[in-house]
Amino acid sequence: MQIRKFQSLAAYKRIHINPETRRMTLPEPFYDALQLKDELMLAQVGQVLVMRNPQEMVATETDLLSDIVEEGFTGQELVQEFAYRKAQQEHRLRQEVLQDEIDSSAQLQIEL
Repeated sequence: MQIRKFQSLAAYKRIHINPETRRMTLPEPFYDALQLKDELMLAQVGQVLVMRNPQEMVATETDLLSDIVEEGFTGQELVQEFAYRKAQQEHRLRQEVLQDEIDSSAQLQIEL
């Protein structure tokens, strides 16, 4: 028997995915918690799907770009530095999600 460990979940719900259209309905509590309107950003990190509000991502990227401009980057250097820092942010997010899978604190064990 396999045992998987999960971080404590704030909300958990099984949802149906239509196999023909690959569509699903996001439950209202999740929709509200992410403050979504008509779209979301979805990323796969290992075996985990991460959903984020696109406006949050735009705000984060705008702040990142503002910081780079304030530091004096211009032209192609600005573009390269933005791409580098954005990749670093994505790497940190990936590491956080993967670490949460491994982390042994506050875990729930489910026998499968």
